[in-house]
Amino acid sequence: MLEAFYATERGSLEDTTINGGFDLHQDLVWIDLIAPSQEEQQWVFDAYNQNLPTLKSLEDISSSARFYRDDDGILHISTYFLTKNKNYQVDDGEPEDNSILATVQTVAFILHKNRLFTMRGEKLVAFRAFRARARRNDYEIDYKDPTWVLLGLLEAKLDELADILEDIHRDLEKYSTEVLNNRHREQILDLDDMITRLAQLEDILGKAQLCLIDLRRVLTFLSRPRALGSHIYDADIRELSEDVRSLVEHDAFLFQKVRFLLDTTSGFINTEQNDTIRRFSILPSMLAPPMLIASIYGMNTDVLPFAHGTTSFIIVCTILVAFFIGPMIYFRWKKWI
Repeated sequence: MLEAFYATERGSLEDTTINGGFDLHQDLVWIDLIAPSQEEQQWVFDAYNQNLPTLKSLEDISSSARFYRDDDGILHISTYFLTKNKNYQVDDGEPEDNSILATVQTVAFILHKNRLFTMRGEKLVAFRAFRARARRNDYEIDYKDPTWVLLGLLEAKLDELADILEDIHRDLEKYSTEVLNNRHREQILDLDDMITRLAQLEDILGKAQLCLIDLRRVLTFLSRPRALGSHIYDADIRELSEDVRSLVEHDAFLFQKVRFLLDTTSGFINTEQNDTIRRFSILPSMLAPPMLIASIYGMNTDVLPFAHGTTSFIIVCTILVAFFIGPMIYFRWKKWI
């Protein structure tokens, strides 16, 4: 899939229909390729003489080659984007079982002096949000300069990460109420399911941290004097860097909260298991006296007291019941069972 955008007179971005390589004219500012076919990549090469990486090479690219300028002065950036699984939320608001909640994919940016190429494996929320923002152009940015498109996409990525962290924070507040409320925990909550949900949130936080750290490296690279060739972008890059720093700290806080809830939930599970084992250990002590009396009167001898007659049978049964009920009342009073 190939999408292309041009800048209007007031600087906003508008998309245009691409039916073939002949539609790729020189006025286009942003060429966005989503899982492109070889034919579409050939269109780009014929129109702009620009080679594009393959999707497989994006995943295998080494960290040392993620941000650089080539000999022709073309800027190459490969960065991670976090995307939620479409099945993350089901109708009742709970995550589906056995589903990956979020995935990280690499997006390639190739910046010419007058054009930006982006390449990715699938559609991303951040790109859709940026297109809507650039079409409105509320901040009156001149998107005829493709560098502003690059910075806008990085800002949209940061906003998406912030939204994901906010969702996780809201989920953790709900989970805290469920775990720490004694009545809800004992009567309704499935602690094993809670462990799974918390582990899934921790996985998302880890991937979000990876994307934030990667974005910080990108911004550090772009802040170098020769990276973009101008100082007019410095203020925006510094602002994005500050936002990244605050989100990294927030992500670390959420990590600690998840670890606290995981430890607390595991502690409650251990307590329940200990209570179950204690009940099983109490049961033999309650049954031991009746079993001893039944064993004695089960011997083949006539010299035992209360060994004959209906009255003797009732007395022995009464003693057995007393030995069984007595410990039960005691342990119940001690709240051990």
